[in-house]
This record gives sequence, structure tokens and C-alpha cells, in this order.
Amino acid sequence: MDKSISKFLNKAGKFSEKESILLKQELQFKELKKGDILLEKGKVCSSLCFIVSGSFYQYSIDSGFNKNIIDLNIANDWVINHKSFTSRKPSECSIQAFEDSSFYEISIDAIHKLIAQSQSFLQMGKILEESTSRIDFFDNNFSPDEKYNYIITNKPNLLQKFPQTIIASYLKMTPETLSRVRKRFI
Repeated sequence: MDKSISKFLNKAGKFSEKESILLKQELQFKELKKGDILLEKGKVCSSLCFIVSGSFYQYSIDSGFNKNIIDLNIANDWVINHKSFTSRKPSECSIQAFEDSSFYEISIDAIHKLIAQSQSFLQMGKILEESTSRIDFFDNNFSPDEKYNYIITNKPNLLQKFPQTIIASYLKMTPETLSRVRKRFI
């Protein structure tokens, strides 16, 4: 099993050697090319994906055909459309590979199968909690400076991976506002 998954799962909870083997049997290694769609709008999100390399962005399209960035994910992040995954309803967003990417995928059916074999797998619910943290943080009333400070403190690699226009959309501000904010942090 990829060491990055073992590292993440240790953060999510404690799993025995037997449980780690069970998990490994349920994982599927996949790759996508830059621009490929991981989840298409209108489809139900039925799996969790752990990024080994590359990056993804989750977005919706507004009435002016602009991409509104909802989430950004890089190596060692989980990619999921939380709302669709938990409600089992079609996604209102798409998830796309920003660059060539590789990841491990586990289906909701596999997760249920694992939980039936060991209650320890209920700890994986922490992944769902993590996936909502960005939405809770950025869609509430935080100032542009607070949002940018959060990124440079907690996810500085996003600033190296994605262009300013995508970062600005992710932070729910204009590129010009992001430019002014960045100057205050230099």
C-alpha cells in the first residue's frame, strides 16, 4: 500500500494489520490525464479518492459560464463531493484533473463492506468531515486576509500548484483583491 495512504489513515484512526490488508484489497489505483473529469455534474459521487500525485479542482459553472472553484486538492488529499456522496443525489459540481494525476479510489460499497467486517472502518468518517472544512471556512464571513492567511499557514502548496485566478476563485475573491492581499503578506 502506498505510504501516503498509510500515513493518512493513521491520522483518521488506528487500523490493525488485518484491517490494513482488508482495505488494500478494496482500493483501486487509477490515473487521469490533465483535463480529464473525475466526477461529472449530474452524476452521483460514489467513491473517495486519495491523491498520490497531481491535483484536482472541484467547480460549478455559473450563468455566465464561469468556473467557480469550490475545492482544490493536491497530493495526500482526499477528493470527494461531500454533498452528493452523503445524500446519494446527483452532483451539482464537477471534479477535474488540473494536471496528470494518480490516485487510489474506494467505492461507497467497499466502505460498507469494510465496516461490516470491522467497526474500526467507521473512523473513515473523518474523511467526510475534512472534506467540508473548506466550505465551512470559505463560505462563511471571513475576511480576504483571514482566508489567505489560512492558505499560507495550512495549505501553502496550493499557491505553488494553481494559478492566481484559480486561487482567487477558491478564496471567493477577485484576482485583483487577491493581488492586494498577497502584497500585505510579503
